[in-house]
Amino acid sequence: MREYVLPVFLFVTLSGFIGFFFYCVFLILAAFLVWMLLIKLLNYKAFLFPLPLRRTIQWLHAMTFETLFLFVAFFLRPLCYFQNQEKFTGVSSCRPILLIHGYLDDSSAWTYIKRELGRQGFGPVYTLRLTHPFRSICSYAEFVREKAQRIAQETGRNDLILIGHSMGGLVSSWYATKLAPPGTVTDVITVGSPLAGTYVAYAALGPSGREMQPDSAFVKELQKGIRENKQIRFYHIGTRTDQLVFPASSSWLGDDLERQFVVDDIGHVSLLFSSRILNKICEWLRQGSKV
Repeated sequence: MREYVLPVFLFVTLSGFIGFFFYCVFLILAAFLVWMLLIKLLNYKAFLFPLPLRRTIQWLHAMTFETLFLFVAFFLRPLCYFQNQEKFTGVSSCRPILLIHGYLDDSSAWTYIKRELGRQGFGPVYTLRLTHPFRSICSYAEFVREKAQRIAQETGRNDLILIGHSMGGLVSSWYATKLAPPGTVTDVITVGSPLAGTYVAYAALGPSGREMQPDSAFVKELQKGIRENKQIRFYHIGTRTDQLVFPASSSWLGDDLERQFVVDDIGHVSLLFSSRILNKICEWLRQGSKV
C-alpha cells in the first residue's frame, strides 16, 4: 500500500498545479477581455474628453489591440510553411496587386487584407516573401522586380499595384521609382512605412535597418524619387499611435490630403487587421481604376 502513496501524492500535486495554472490563465484572459471592451468603449467616446486625456485613451487602445494582433500575427506565421501564400487570390482578370511585408515579418501578415481584397472583387492579389531581414532594401527591390516580371507574364498586364507595410512600403517605392520599367506600376500604397526614417531603426540589425534611420542617404533618395515621379500615384497610410515608426509623421509624405489617411488609435501591426485601413485601400483602388 505504501508504494502507492508517493505516486498518488505526485499525481494530486501535479493536478493541482495544472488546475491552478489554467485557472490563472482563465483569469488573465477574462481580465484582458474586460479591459478590451472597456478601452474600446472609452476610445469610441474619446472625442468627449480633453485632448491630453483623449490621446492617452487612444494610445491605450492602440497598445491593447497591438498586443492582441501581435499574437495573431505570430500564430499566422506557420501558414507560410503549410500553404502557398504567394498563390494569387481574387479576380484573375483585373489589375494585379502585389503585397509586400515589412521587417521581421513574412507574407502571412497579409492574410486578412489579401482575403478581403479578393472578396471585394480586386485581384489577382499576390504576396511576396522577402527571405531573411538582414539584406538591403535595394536588394529586396530586386526580388520585387523578379516577382513583377512573373506576374506580368502570368496575367499579360503591365499595370501593377504595389501595397507595402512598414519596410515593405519602402521596398515598393524604391522598386517603383528606381527599377520598374516606365508605365508598369500605376499605384503604390504605403501602410505604416517610415518614409522619412524612424528612430527605432537604430536598434535594427542589417543594412535595411541602417537605411531606415532618419536622414539616411537611402531615405533622402527615396523621398526625392517619390516627389519627382508624376506617373505613379502614391498613397500613404499612417497612425499617430505607431509604436515603431517614430516620429509618426514619417508615414505620410507630401501635401496631397486626398492621398493620405491618418488614424489616431491603431498600432503598427494592427494596421494589417483593421477594417478602416482595408476600406481606405479599397476606396483608393476603385478611384485608380476609374482614372
